[in-house]
Parts: sequence; C-alpha cells; structure tokens
Amino acid sequence: MALVGDFRQFESFFALYPSLMEVKNYLTQALTIDSAVYKRINALAGTTENTRVEFTYELGGNIRAIEQTYPLKSHTEAFYESHKKFVDFQLCVEGAEYFEVGYIKDFTPLTPYNESKDLTIYAKPITPPHRFFFHSGILGIFFPQDVHAGGLTYPIQSHTNAQDTTNITDLLTQPKKVVLKIPIEYFA
Repeated sequence: MALVGDFRQFESFFALYPSLMEVKNYLTQALTIDSAVYKRINALAGTTENTRVEFTYELGGNIRAIEQTYPLKSHTEAFYESHKKFVDFQLCVEGAEYFEVGYIKDFTPLTPYNESKDLTIYAKPITPPHRFFFHSGILGIFFPQDVHAGGLTYPIQSHTNAQDTTNITDLLTQPKKVVLKIPIEYFA
C-alpha cells in the first residue's frame, strides 16, 4: 500500500525502521534550505523546457538517491511503472506534480519485468487510479504492489465559468525532487 503525505508525518514510520535513519536524515537535508543537498537539488535545471536532468548518488547499504527535474506531461501520457527489488521514496523539494497510483492487480503489463532495470511498464487501467498532488515537502512511498506514474498535469474547470478550462500546467512549475531506491529487504 502506497504511503503519501507531508514528510513531517512520517516520524512513526521511520521509528519502525531504524535501519532507514540515513534515509530520514538525507530527506531532512533535502528539505533544509541551507543544506548542501537542498542547494544541489534546487540548482537542477534543464537547458530547455523539454529536458530531463538527473544525478545519482550512492548513500550506502545499496540505497541510491536520484536527484532530478523533468518537464510535466499530460495525464493522458502517463507512464505507469512498478518495481520488485526496490521501494521508491519520492520527495518533492520544489515545484509540483500530480501522481496516479493504483494496485498492481488493476493494471495490465505492457512489458515483461526487466530485472536489470527493476521495472515493469503498464497500460492505463480501466478503473481510474488514485490521484495525488505533490508539492514541496510531500513524500510518496511506493512498494512493489503500487503502480505509479508521476510528472502529470490535469485540465481544471473554472468554478466561475463552466466553459473555461485551464491546463493546470499553467499553475505548476517543473518539479525538483529526489527518488530514493531502497532495497525491499529493508522492509522484511
């Protein structure tokens, strides 16, 4: 089951997993304005609006931090994925994006599991997945049964004019974030 919320709400979660203290410390630094980690993530920038930029850092214990920024895309272009060997901790540091998340049994694989990439890609489900809004400080934890797609935008309808629809892209800025890849063994 995916966990999504303000990073400050995860104190009891990290208390259950003392082996993840380095992860908690890294995430805390990612949100602390005067830390080197925050400054590094906040400095990420694409050379054009369609550029993805990412850097990977080893944190020890087979845990990787992928600091990244990328352009947002329409929810109709969602890339649904899941992982078997790693749990994703995705923390938005700056900007904002929508995520869609659903139970693996509600999705049909488009590709077989790729062990070297720890990745299965899925078709858009018939039943709409859950939608979450990520902004600075929001953490999502996605386990192997959680199919997820991020970097999304949605059209919104004006509350004052039913004919007026505005793409929420106009209201969002490209996310600057970190994805931590945590081996599943940490949760055994």
